[in-house]
Amino acid sequence: MKKLLIIYPNWVPSNAVGVQRVRLITNYLHQFGWEPTILTVNSKFYEEETSSDLIKIANPNIKVEYVDAKKSSKIRLYGDIALRAFGNLKRKAIEIVKEQNIDFIWTPIPPFYTALIARSVHDATGVPYAIDYIDPWVHEFPGSNNLFSRAKLATLVANILEPIAVKKVSVFTGVSEAYFLPVLKRNPKLKDVAFCGMPYGFDSNDYKVKPDNTELMWDGRDEVIPFVYAGAFLPNAHYFLNTLFEIISELRKSGELDNRIRFYFVGTSYTSLKSIQDYANENGIEDIVTENRERISYLEVLNNLSCAAGVLAIGSTEPHYTASKIFQSVLSSKPVFAVFHHLSTVVKILKDTNADQYLVKYIDSESKEQLRKKMKNSFISFINTSKGWHPRFEALDQYSAKNSAKALASVLNSKLIN
Repeated sequence: MKKLLIIYPNWVPSNAVGVQRVRLITNYLHQFGWEPTILTVNSKFYEEETSSDLIKIANPNIKVEYVDAKKSSKIRLYGDIALRAFGNLKRKAIEIVKEQNIDFIWTPIPPFYTALIARSVHDATGVPYAIDYIDPWVHEFPGSNNLFSRAKLATLVANILEPIAVKKVSVFTGVSEAYFLPVLKRNPKLKDVAFCGMPYGFDSNDYKVKPDNTELMWDGRDEVIPFVYAGAFLPNAHYFLNTLFEIISELRKSGELDNRIRFYFVGTSYTSLKSIQDYANENGIEDIVTENRERISYLEVLNNLSCAAGVLAIGSTEPHYTASKIFQSVLSSKPVFAVFHHLSTVVKILKDTNADQYLVKYIDSESKEQLRKKMKNSFISFINTSKGWHPRFEALDQYSAKNSAKALASVLNSKLIN
């Protein structure tokens, strides 16, 4: 059994998005000849909400090592947990590598600074490392057009630090190849780097576990027809969302929208940009739209999606964007209204599973009126489920967490053989 050290500063009961990436893959790595050890930070140092639900769906046999972190100060110079625990994670990682004869290091990013830790541990021990791109590191952070903003600083720092972190990398993985292939182009001196795209995937066993809190967002309102969106509200999703709300407003005024329909958005997070509620207010539909920016537990999300009348999956105008939540959406067994760039991998996933009845494919060259027409036609069918909903769930197997674990094991093996 080969040994893999995973450096990721959050772990259950943390409700951070990346925890699901690590959990889903580590649950299956043993089946492909790899024994994972997770190096993380003690949960008492987490700033985000925790959820005891997640303990129910994490493999209890996985070895987990914990370190402490600096507490966030009132004068907030930095809050990133990878920075607050940087030294401790690095020292403990070197110790684990030497004591356990680790064969490979794998670190998902963000948080991005763990990639620098992996590089440092490699320099100290010679053990190869892999970086997993959950999100691109070098990109224009929202608000970076403001010269003196934190976002501008983050963009500059990313351009400086990424080349250092990847200089000696052996493997790139990511939820989509489009997230790490630009890294190879930006760093042409990188040689003999293996890479593999693998989605978040899903574990069908998750749907058999009930959350501690089974209350739905519309509890006590039996008369409503609820449609749910769960997940972050991305900067490049604003165009789609505003267009959708314009359509909903128009349908309501013309009497084509059932007055029992309600829209619930959860886990949309806080940004300096407009909120979903802002767009609802502007379009005069604030009374039928409810936004909860706070994240709820993963199992609570699954429960709400499964009990909804339909699911909204609003993507991005960027072609490389892939949404892990598309698996949750389809597996809810409820109709999914989706808007994504026509080159997004989500389009293929929905087509493969016969779940594209209400898919709207965005094309860069089309006008807003063309997009609006497509969205309106698809949305009317969606709220009336006129096209039915008969996905081929078995076709999702190729995107399962088990398959992602297999892909990770395979690409790591390829470098050890070489």
